[in-house]
Amino acid sequence: MFGYARSEQVLGRSWRMLFPAQFRSRITRDAMPALRQVGFWIGRLPGKHRDGSIITQQVALRLLPGRNVICMVFNATERFAGDDLRDRLFALSQGMLAVADTSGCIKQFNPAWSTLLGYDPEDIRDHSILEFVHPDDRDFTQAKLVKLREGRPTRSFVNRMCTKSGSHLWLNWSASSSPGDNLIFASAHDVTDTKRAESAVVAGIAQSCQTDQQQARFAAMASHELRTPLANIMLASQLLKNHFKELPEHLIEHLFGEIQSTIRDMTSTIDSLLFAGNVDMGRVDFRPAAVSSVQEFEILIRNAISQPSSRIVIIIREFDGEVLVDRALFAHVLRNLVENGLKYSPAPAPVHVIARVRSGRLSFFVADRGIGVPVVERRRLFEAFFRSSNVGSTPGFGLGLFIADRAARLHGGVIRYRPREGGGALFVVRLPMRRNTHREQGD
Repeated sequence: MFGYARSEQVLGRSWRMLFPAQFRSRITRDAMPALRQVGFWIGRLPGKHRDGSIITQQVALRLLPGRNVICMVFNATERFAGDDLRDRLFALSQGMLAVADTSGCIKQFNPAWSTLLGYDPEDIRDHSILEFVHPDDRDFTQAKLVKLREGRPTRSFVNRMCTKSGSHLWLNWSASSSPGDNLIFASAHDVTDTKRAESAVVAGIAQSCQTDQQQARFAAMASHELRTPLANIMLASQLLKNHFKELPEHLIEHLFGEIQSTIRDMTSTIDSLLFAGNVDMGRVDFRPAAVSSVQEFEILIRNAISQPSSRIVIIIREFDGEVLVDRALFAHVLRNLVENGLKYSPAPAPVHVIARVRSGRLSFFVADRGIGVPVVERRRLFEAFFRSSNVGSTPGFGLGLFIADRAARLHGGVIRYRPREGGGALFVVRLPMRRNTHREQGD
Protein backbone atom coordinates (compact mmCIF):
# COMPACT_ATOMS: atom_id res chain seq x y z
CA MET A 1 0.00 0.00 0.00
CA PHE A 2 2.78 2.44 0.89
CA GLY A 3 5.29 1.15 -1.68
CA TYR A 4 7.96 -0.27 0.67
CA ALA A 5 9.51 -3.54 -0.48
CA ARG A 6 10.78 -4.89 2.86
CA SER A 7 9.51 -4.70 6.43
CA GLU A 8 12.96 -3.49 7.58
CA GLN A 9 12.28 -0.21 5.77
CA VAL A 10 9.35 0.48 8.12
CA LEU A 11 9.90 -1.40 11.41
CA GLY A 12 11.27 0.78 14.19
CA ARG A 13 10.48 4.03 12.41
CA SER A 14 7.84 6.64 13.33
CA TRP A 15 4.27 6.34 12.03
CA ARG A 16 4.68 9.92 10.84
CA MET A 17 6.58 8.73 7.76
CA LEU A 18 3.32 7.21 6.43
CA PHE A 19 1.25 10.41 6.56
CA PRO A 20 1.74 13.81 4.88
CA ALA A 21 2.95 16.49 7.28
CA GLN A 22 -0.09 18.71 6.76
CA PHE A 23 -2.45 15.96 8.00
CA ARG A 24 -0.49 14.59 10.99
CA SER A 25 -2.04 17.16 13.34
CA ARG A 26 -5.44 15.52 12.80
CA ILE A 27 -4.11 12.28 14.27
CA THR A 28 -2.75 14.00 17.39
CA ARG A 29 -5.77 16.32 17.66
CA ASP A 30 -8.62 13.86 16.96
CA ALA A 31 -7.45 10.25 16.99
CA MET A 32 -5.22 10.22 20.08
CA PRO A 33 -7.76 11.88 22.42
CA ALA A 34 -10.45 9.44 21.21
CA LEU A 35 -8.16 6.50 21.96
CA ARG A 36 -7.63 7.76 25.51
CA GLN A 37 -11.33 8.46 26.05
CA VAL A 38 -13.22 5.56 24.43
CA GLY A 39 -10.46 3.14 23.34
CA PHE A 40 -11.01 3.31 19.55
CA TRP A 41 -11.07 5.70 16.60
CA ILE A 42 -12.22 5.27 12.99
CA GLY A 43 -11.66 7.84 10.27
CA ARG A 44 -10.38 8.64 6.80
CA LEU A 45 -6.84 9.96 6.35
CA PRO A 46 -4.59 10.73 3.40
CA GLY A 47 -1.56 8.42 3.36
CA LYS A 48 1.87 9.06 1.88
CA HIS A 49 3.22 6.58 -0.69
CA ARG A 50 6.97 6.06 -0.83
CA ASP A 51 7.06 7.84 -4.21
CA GLY A 52 5.40 10.90 -2.64
CA SER A 53 1.92 10.37 -4.07
CA ILE A 54 -1.14 10.62 -1.83
CA ILE A 55 -3.44 7.64 -1.19
CA THR A 56 -6.85 7.76 0.51
CA GLN A 57 -7.09 5.43 3.49
CA GLN A 58 -9.64 4.34 6.04
CA VAL A 59 -7.92 3.92 9.43
CA ALA A 60 -9.20 2.03 12.50
CA LEU A 61 -7.28 2.35 15.80
CA ARG A 62 -7.87 0.23 18.92
CA LEU A 63 -6.17 0.80 22.29
CA LEU A 64 -4.74 -2.31 24.00
CA PRO A 65 -3.63 -2.83 27.62
CA GLY A 66 -0.18 -1.41 28.26
CA ARG A 67 -0.82 1.58 25.95
CA ASN A 68 -0.18 -0.49 22.81
CA VAL A 69 -2.27 0.33 19.75
CA ILE A 70 -3.55 -1.83 16.90
CA CYS A 71 -3.81 0.12 13.63
CA MET A 72 -5.78 -1.34 10.70
CA VAL A 73 -5.39 0.58 7.44
CA PHE A 74 -7.45 0.00 4.28
CA ASN A 75 -6.77 1.56 0.88
CA ALA A 76 -10.08 3.35 0.43
CA THR A 77 -8.95 4.72 -2.95
CA GLU A 78 -9.07 1.32 -4.61
CA ARG A 79 -11.15 -0.98 -2.43
CA PHE A 80 -13.97 0.70 -0.52
CA ALA A 81 -15.84 3.92 -0.36
CA GLY A 82 -15.68 5.43 3.14
CA ASP A 83 -19.34 4.74 3.96
CA ASP A 84 -19.04 1.11 2.83
CA LEU A 85 -15.96 0.60 4.97
CA ARG A 86 -17.64 2.19 7.98
CA ASP A 87 -20.56 -0.21 7.54
CA ARG A 88 -18.14 -3.13 7.19
CA LEU A 89 -16.33 -2.23 10.40
CA PHE A 90 -19.65 -1.72 12.22
CA ALA A 91 -20.90 -5.10 11.01
CA LEU A 92 -17.74 -7.00 12.02
CA SER A 93 -17.66 -5.64 15.57
CA GLN A 94 -19.19 -8.03 18.12
CA GLY A 95 -19.43 -5.20 20.63
CA MET A 96 -22.24 -2.66 20.46
CA LEU A 97 -21.40 0.58 18.61
CA ALA A 98 -23.74 3.54 18.33
CA VAL A 99 -23.99 7.17 17.31
CA ALA A 100 -26.71 9.12 19.13
CA ASP A 101 -27.68 12.73 19.54
CA THR A 102 -26.94 14.41 22.85
CA SER A 103 -30.42 13.60 24.16
CA GLY A 104 -29.60 9.90 23.78
CA CYS A 105 -31.67 9.24 20.65
CA ILE A 106 -29.97 6.48 18.61
CA LYS A 107 -29.15 7.52 15.02
CA GLN A 108 -26.73 4.81 13.88
CA PHE A 109 -25.93 1.41 15.37
CA ASN A 110 -24.35 -1.89 14.39
CA PRO A 111 -25.97 -5.37 14.13
CA ALA A 112 -24.66 -6.33 17.60
CA TRP A 113 -27.58 -4.34 19.09
CA SER A 114 -30.08 -6.76 17.55
CA THR A 115 -27.88 -9.79 18.24
CA LEU A 116 -27.41 -9.04 21.93
CA LEU A 117 -30.73 -7.38 22.84
CA GLY A 118 -33.03 -9.21 20.42
CA TYR A 119 -34.81 -6.14 19.03
CA ASP A 120 -35.48 -5.53 15.34
CA PRO A 121 -33.60 -2.55 13.84
CA GLU A 122 -36.80 -0.49 13.55
CA ASP A 123 -37.33 -0.96 17.31
CA ILE A 124 -33.91 0.64 17.96
CA ARG A 125 -33.46 3.41 15.39
CA ASP A 126 -34.60 6.86 16.62
CA HIS A 127 -35.37 5.49 20.09
CA SER A 128 -33.68 6.76 23.25
CA ILE A 129 -30.93 4.64 24.77
CA LEU A 130 -32.73 5.07 28.11
CA GLU A 131 -35.68 3.02 26.80
CA PHE A 132 -33.43 -0.06 26.83
CA VAL A 133 -31.79 0.61 30.21
CA HIS A 134 -32.95 -1.34 33.27
CA PRO A 135 -35.27 0.89 35.36
CA ASP A 136 -32.95 0.74 38.37
CA ASP A 137 -30.04 2.06 36.26
CA ARG A 138 -31.79 4.85 34.34
CA ASP A 139 -30.98 7.70 36.73
CA PHE A 140 -27.33 6.63 36.75
CA THR A 141 -27.22 6.44 32.93
CA GLN A 142 -29.05 9.77 32.60
CA ALA A 143 -26.29 11.38 34.70
CA LYS A 144 -23.73 10.03 32.23
CA LEU A 145 -25.68 11.56 29.32
CA VAL A 146 -25.61 14.93 31.09
CA LYS A 147 -21.82 14.72 31.32
CA LEU A 148 -21.60 13.88 27.63
CA ARG A 149 -23.77 16.88 26.69
CA GLU A 150 -21.22 19.04 28.48
CA GLY A 151 -18.42 17.53 26.40
CA ARG A 152 -16.99 15.36 29.17
CA PRO A 153 -16.11 11.77 28.10
CA THR A 154 -17.15 8.82 30.23
CA ARG A 155 -14.99 5.72 30.41
CA SER A 156 -15.83 2.26 31.67
CA PHE A 157 -19.21 2.57 33.34
CA VAL A 158 -21.45 -0.47 33.69
CA ASN A 159 -25.24 -0.66 33.50
CA ARG A 160 -27.96 -3.21 32.72
CA MET A 161 -29.76 -3.23 29.37
CA CYS A 162 -33.10 -5.00 28.96
CA THR A 163 -33.51 -7.59 26.20
CA LYS A 164 -36.68 -8.21 24.20
CA SER A 165 -37.16 -11.52 26.04
CA GLY A 166 -37.41 -9.71 29.39
CA SER A 167 -33.97 -10.60 30.76
CA HIS A 168 -31.09 -8.12 31.08
CA LEU A 169 -27.41 -7.92 30.16
CA TRP A 170 -24.59 -6.14 31.95
CA LEU A 171 -22.71 -3.87 29.53
CA ASN A 172 -19.46 -1.96 30.02
CA TRP A 173 -19.67 1.38 28.17
CA SER A 174 -17.19 3.97 26.93
CA ALA A 175 -18.46 7.14 25.28
CA SER A 176 -17.35 10.56 24.07
CA SER A 177 -19.25 13.42 22.51
CA SER A 178 -19.01 16.24 20.01
CA PRO A 179 -21.40 18.86 21.47
CA GLY A 180 -20.92 21.15 18.47
CA ASP A 181 -22.26 18.41 16.19
CA ASN A 182 -24.89 17.34 18.76
CA LEU A 183 -23.49 13.79 18.63
CA ILE A 184 -22.45 11.07 21.10
CA PHE A 185 -20.21 8.15 20.08
CA ALA A 186 -20.46 5.06 22.29
CA SER A 187 -19.18 1.49 22.42
CA ALA A 188 -20.15 -1.30 24.80
CA HIS A 189 -19.19 -4.92 25.38
CA ASP A 190 -21.13 -7.62 27.17
CA VAL A 191 -19.75 -8.34 30.67
CA THR A 192 -22.72 -10.39 31.90
CA ASP A 193 -20.65 -13.56 32.40
CA THR A 194 -18.01 -11.52 34.21
CA LYS A 195 -20.58 -9.99 36.54
CA ARG A 196 -22.13 -13.38 37.28
CA ALA A 197 -18.72 -14.88 38.04
CA GLU A 198 -17.86 -11.89 40.21
CA SER A 199 -21.16 -12.20 42.10
CA ALA A 200 -20.62 -15.91 42.64
CA VAL A 201 -17.11 -15.37 44.02
CA VAL A 202 -18.23 -12.54 46.28
CA ALA A 203 -21.27 -14.44 47.54
CA GLY A 204 -19.31 -17.63 48.22
CA ILE A 205 -16.49 -15.97 50.12
CA ALA A 206 -18.71 -13.54 51.99
CA GLN A 207 -20.33 -16.51 53.76
CA SER A 208 -17.07 -16.87 55.68
CA CYS A 209 -17.45 -13.41 57.22
CA GLN A 210 -19.17 -13.49 60.61
CA THR A 211 -20.69 -10.02 60.88
CA ASP A 212 -22.78 -7.82 58.66
CA GLN A 213 -20.12 -5.13 58.85
CA GLN A 214 -17.42 -7.54 57.66
CA GLN A 215 -19.64 -8.68 54.79
CA ALA A 216 -20.29 -5.11 53.66
CA ARG A 217 -16.60 -4.17 53.79
CA PHE A 218 -15.59 -7.38 52.05
CA ALA A 219 -18.18 -7.05 49.28
CA ALA A 220 -17.10 -3.49 48.51
CA MET A 221 -13.39 -4.30 48.33
CA ALA A 222 -13.75 -7.67 46.58
CA SER A 223 -16.03 -6.17 43.94
CA HIS A 224 -13.50 -3.38 43.28
CA GLU A 225 -10.40 -5.60 43.26
CA LEU A 226 -11.89 -8.37 41.09
CA ARG A 227 -13.71 -6.19 38.54
CA THR A 228 -10.56 -4.71 36.97
CA PRO A 229 -8.70 -8.00 36.27
CA LEU A 230 -11.90 -9.64 35.01
CA ALA A 231 -12.48 -6.72 32.65
CA ASN A 232 -8.87 -6.99 31.40
CA ILE A 233 -9.33 -10.71 30.70
CA MET A 234 -12.57 -9.99 28.84
CA LEU A 235 -10.99 -7.26 26.70
CA ALA A 236 -7.91 -9.31 25.81
CA SER A 237 -9.97 -12.41 24.95
CA GLN A 238 -12.36 -10.36 22.76
CA LEU A 239 -9.44 -8.83 20.85
CA LEU A 240 -7.99 -12.30 20.27
CA LYS A 241 -11.35 -13.67 19.19
CA ASN A 242 -12.26 -10.83 16.84
CA HIS A 243 -8.86 -9.89 15.38
CA PHE A 244 -6.65 -13.00 15.75
CA LYS A 245 -5.79 -13.20 12.06
CA GLU A 246 -4.82 -9.52 11.82
CA LEU A 247 -2.69 -9.34 14.99
CA PRO A 248 1.10 -9.67 14.76
CA GLU A 249 2.59 -12.63 16.61
CA HIS A 250 4.24 -10.56 19.36
CA LEU A 251 0.93 -8.89 20.25
CA ILE A 252 -0.85 -12.26 20.38
CA GLU A 253 1.83 -13.54 22.77
CA HIS A 254 1.50 -10.34 24.81
CA LEU A 255 -2.29 -10.73 25.13
CA PHE A 256 -2.05 -14.41 26.10
CA GLY A 257 0.62 -13.48 28.65
CA GLU A 258 -1.63 -10.77 30.10
CA ILE A 259 -4.52 -13.24 30.46
CA GLN A 260 -2.37 -15.88 32.15
CA SER A 261 -0.72 -13.38 34.49
CA THR A 262 -4.08 -11.87 35.49
CA ILE A 263 -5.56 -15.32 36.16
CA ARG A 264 -2.59 -16.23 38.38
CA ASP A 265 -3.00 -13.00 40.35
CA MET A 266 -6.75 -13.54 40.74
CA THR A 267 -6.23 -17.15 41.85
CA SER A 268 -3.78 -15.99 44.52
CA THR A 269 -6.22 -13.30 45.67
CA ILE A 270 -9.14 -15.73 45.88
CA ASP A 271 -7.01 -18.30 47.75
CA SER A 272 -6.10 -15.65 50.32
CA LEU A 273 -9.72 -14.61 50.76
CA LEU A 274 -10.88 -18.21 51.20
CA PHE A 275 -8.11 -18.92 53.70
CA ALA A 276 -9.00 -15.83 55.74
CA GLY A 277 -12.64 -16.89 55.91
CA ASN A 278 -11.78 -20.50 56.79
CA VAL A 279 -9.46 -19.41 59.61
CA ASP A 280 -12.18 -17.27 61.15
CA MET A 281 -14.66 -20.17 60.90
CA GLY A 282 -12.20 -22.59 62.58
CA ARG A 283 -11.89 -24.75 59.45
CA VAL A 284 -8.07 -24.73 59.21
CA ASP A 285 -6.24 -27.65 60.84
CA PHE A 286 -2.72 -27.55 62.25
CA ARG A 287 -0.54 -30.26 60.63
CA PRO A 288 3.07 -29.97 61.82
CA ALA A 289 5.98 -31.75 60.13
CA ALA A 290 9.64 -31.97 61.12
CA VAL A 291 12.36 -29.86 59.50
CA SER A 292 15.68 -31.47 60.38
CA SER A 293 18.50 -29.72 58.50
CA VAL A 294 19.57 -26.22 57.55
CA GLN A 295 19.29 -27.15 53.86
CA GLU A 296 15.69 -28.29 54.33
CA PHE A 297 15.01 -25.14 56.34
CA GLU A 298 16.31 -22.89 53.55
CA ILE A 299 14.18 -24.74 50.97
CA LEU A 300 11.16 -24.29 53.27
CA ILE A 301 11.77 -20.52 53.36
CA ARG A 302 12.28 -20.18 49.59
CA ASN A 303 9.20 -22.28 48.78
CA ALA A 304 7.14 -20.23 51.24
CA ILE A 305 8.10 -16.94 49.56
CA SER A 306 7.34 -18.38 46.07
CA GLN A 307 8.14 -15.01 44.46
CA PRO A 308 11.74 -14.97 43.23
CA SER A 309 13.15 -11.47 43.41
CA SER A 310 16.64 -10.02 43.59
CA ARG A 311 15.30 -7.68 46.28
CA ILE A 312 14.70 -10.54 48.76
CA VAL A 313 17.73 -11.27 50.99
CA ILE A 314 17.56 -14.49 53.06
CA ILE A 315 19.90 -14.96 56.02
CA ILE A 316 19.86 -18.04 58.29
CA ARG A 317 21.68 -17.10 61.48
CA GLU A 318 21.42 -20.42 63.32
CA PHE A 319 19.87 -23.88 63.00
CA ASP A 320 20.05 -25.94 66.16
CA GLY A 321 18.37 -29.33 65.85
CA GLU A 322 14.84 -30.06 64.66
CA VAL A 323 11.77 -27.82 64.44
CA LEU A 324 8.10 -28.69 63.83
CA VAL A 325 6.11 -26.40 61.52
CA ASP A 326 2.97 -26.61 59.44
CA ARG A 327 4.45 -25.88 56.03
CA ALA A 328 1.26 -24.39 54.56
CA LEU A 329 0.64 -22.10 57.54
CA PHE A 330 4.31 -21.09 57.68
CA ALA A 331 4.07 -20.15 53.98
CA HIS A 332 1.06 -17.91 54.71
CA VAL A 333 2.99 -16.11 57.45
CA LEU A 334 6.23 -15.52 55.56
CA ARG A 335 4.77 -14.88 52.10
CA ASN A 336 2.35 -12.19 53.28
CA LEU A 337 5.03 -10.37 55.27
CA VAL A 338 7.51 -10.44 52.37
CA GLU A 339 4.90 -9.37 49.78
CA ASN A 340 3.91 -6.48 52.05
CA GLY A 341 7.54 -5.40 52.26
CA LEU A 342 8.00 -5.53 48.48
CA LYS A 343 4.71 -3.73 47.81
CA TYR A 344 5.33 -0.77 50.11
CA SER A 345 9.11 -0.38 49.70
CA PRO A 346 10.49 1.63 46.79
CA ALA A 347 12.58 -0.40 44.34
CA PRO A 348 15.36 -1.42 44.55
CA ALA A 349 15.25 -1.35 48.39
CA PRO A 350 15.75 -4.93 49.69
CA VAL A 351 13.49 -6.92 52.00
CA HIS A 352 15.50 -8.93 54.53
CA VAL A 353 14.39 -12.30 55.94
CA ILE A 354 16.57 -13.27 58.91
CA ALA A 355 15.77 -16.65 60.53
CA ARG A 356 17.05 -18.94 63.26
CA VAL A 357 16.11 -22.18 64.99
CA ARG A 358 17.24 -22.60 68.58
CA SER A 359 16.13 -25.38 70.93
CA GLY A 360 13.26 -26.32 68.62
CA ARG A 361 11.90 -22.77 68.48
CA LEU A 362 11.68 -20.87 65.21
CA SER A 363 12.13 -17.11 65.07
CA PHE A 364 12.44 -14.89 62.04
CA PHE A 365 12.44 -11.21 61.17
CA VAL A 366 11.15 -9.51 58.01
CA ALA A 367 12.58 -6.01 57.57
CA ASP A 368 11.78 -3.50 54.83
CA ARG A 369 12.33 0.17 53.99
CA GLY A 370 8.69 0.90 53.25
CA ILE A 371 6.15 3.42 54.51
CA GLY A 372 5.73 1.97 57.99
CA VAL A 373 2.54 2.29 60.04
CA PRO A 374 1.34 5.46 61.82
CA VAL A 375 1.55 5.16 65.61
CA VAL A 376 -2.18 5.62 66.26
CA GLU A 377 -3.07 2.80 63.83
CA ARG A 378 -0.68 0.09 65.00
CA ARG A 379 -3.14 -1.50 67.40
CA ARG A 380 -5.42 -2.34 64.45
CA LEU A 381 -2.65 -3.65 62.22
CA PHE A 382 -3.72 -7.31 62.31
CA GLU A 383 -7.48 -6.73 61.93
CA ALA A 384 -9.26 -8.13 58.87
CA PHE A 385 -9.70 -5.56 56.07
CA PHE A 386 -7.77 -2.86 57.90
CA ARG A 387 -5.48 -0.71 55.76
CA SER A 388 -3.46 2.12 57.24
CA SER A 389 -4.09 5.68 56.12
CA ASN A 390 -0.74 6.07 54.34
CA VAL A 391 -1.15 3.31 51.71
CA GLY A 392 -2.49 5.77 49.13
CA SER A 393 -3.71 4.14 45.90
CA THR A 394 -1.72 0.91 46.36
CA PRO A 395 -4.23 -1.93 45.74
CA GLY A 396 -5.05 -4.53 48.39
CA PHE A 397 -7.73 -6.03 50.64
CA GLY A 398 -6.15 -5.45 54.05
CA LEU A 399 -5.95 -9.21 54.66
CA GLY A 400 -2.22 -10.01 54.37
CA LEU A 401 -1.26 -9.22 57.97
CA PHE A 402 -4.54 -10.67 59.28
CA ILE A 403 -3.75 -13.99 57.55
CA ALA A 404 -0.14 -13.96 58.75
CA ASP A 405 -1.24 -13.31 62.34
CA ARG A 406 -3.86 -16.10 62.34
CA ALA A 407 -1.43 -18.60 60.80
CA ALA A 408 1.17 -17.74 63.46
CA ARG A 409 -1.41 -18.19 66.23
CA LEU A 410 -2.26 -21.68 64.95
CA HIS A 411 1.41 -22.52 65.63
CA GLY A 412 1.03 -21.17 69.15
CA GLY A 413 3.19 -18.26 68.01
CA VAL A 414 3.00 -14.51 67.75
CA ILE A 415 3.86 -11.62 65.38
CA ARG A 416 4.99 -8.22 66.61
CA TYR A 417 5.45 -5.00 64.63
CA ARG A 418 8.32 -2.61 65.28
CA PRO A 419 9.17 0.63 63.45
CA ARG A 420 12.58 0.21 61.85
CA GLU A 421 15.34 2.65 62.60
CA GLY A 422 16.03 4.68 59.48
CA GLY A 423 12.51 4.09 58.15
CA GLY A 424 10.43 1.08 57.28
CA ALA A 425 8.91 -1.82 59.19
CA LEU A 426 10.30 -4.76 61.18
CA PHE A 427 8.07 -7.77 61.86
CA VAL A 428 9.23 -10.20 64.53
CA VAL A 429 7.72 -13.71 64.35
CA ARG A 430 8.18 -16.36 67.05
CA LEU A 431 6.83 -19.89 66.58
CA PRO A 432 7.65 -21.79 69.80
CA MET A 433 6.98 -25.24 68.38
CA ARG A 434 8.63 -28.34 69.79
CA ARG A 435 7.51 -31.98 69.66
CA ASN A 436 4.58 -32.69 72.03
CA THR A 437 4.40 -29.06 73.19
CA HIS A 438 1.80 -27.60 70.77
CA ARG A 439 -0.76 -25.47 72.58
CA GLU A 440 -4.37 -25.25 71.45
CA GLN A 441 -5.32 -21.90 69.96
CA GLY A 442 -7.42 -20.92 72.97
CA ASP A 443 -4.69 -21.67 75.56
